[in-house]
Amino acid sequence: MKRSTSTCNAKPHFLGFAPPPRPLLPHFPEIVTLPDMMRGLCIVSLLVLLVQGCASQNQTAEGIRYYGQARYDAAMTSFQSVLKSNPNDPNALYNVAATYHQSAKVSLLSGQTAAAQQQYEQAAQYYQLCLAKDPNHADAYRGLATLYMDCQNGEAAYNLLNGWVQANPVSAEPKIEFARYYQEFAQIYTALGRVDDAQKMREATEQLLQQALATEPAHYRALRALGYLKEQNGDVAGAVFEYQRSLQSYPQQKDLEERIAALTR
Repeated sequence: MKRSTSTCNAKPHFLGFAPPPRPLLPHFPEIVTLPDMMRGLCIVSLLVLLVQGCASQNQTAEGIRYYGQARYDAAMTSFQSVLKSNPNDPNALYNVAATYHQSAKVSLLSGQTAAAQQQYEQAAQYYQLCLAKDPNHADAYRGLATLYMDCQNGEAAYNLLNGWVQANPVSAEPKIEFARYYQEFAQIYTALGRVDDAQKMREATEQLLQQALATEPAHYRALRALGYLKEQNGDVAGAVFEYQRSLQSYPQQKDLEERIAALTR
């Protein structure tokens, strides 16, 4: 079931599971009220912190805009500037990782294998730094697992996701990402004609998704993934039912609306 090699090649993301890694807007820190006698002493420091926070927010928004325009070098410049001001911010680390990750895919598609390899390694490094700062950063887990699968390193993806599940037994997110891992191997085994192995992977996928829904019954990603699995198994009615439940939980899924429309014509 596990594969490990240093070769990296990009794969499409599945309809039912996580989107490609994308940058995040930072959260504003909570405002703490100071005692009256300290306000005069600290007002300058507070203003500096507020200005720095606004600057980081603006630079992050700028980076996200560049990222959306596929201007990854410009996005990286913005995100690196934010990281320089906020070196311990997990989201800042994640944004740099996600941009390196996407840049690697672009390099690989254009035949720049050496550049892609270096960018994949840099992306992995920053995903890991993000997780060191925030051990429950779901987007970093998702991005790093996707990177390992892009690089055909199934063993690393398995160890990462299994460790996440074991460390967070009552959380839905780790189970959903682990289910995605098994679903990818189901597709690989299907392509290889290994029918029995593919079926085992699909069963493991469904078991993990059901466990995630037992924890969070309205989790839109779990419902969407379960619908996708049912669609792949030929259960169109069941797929549409789960897709509709996912939309009820999170309506901002235009691609899923279009999928439902295509299946119900």
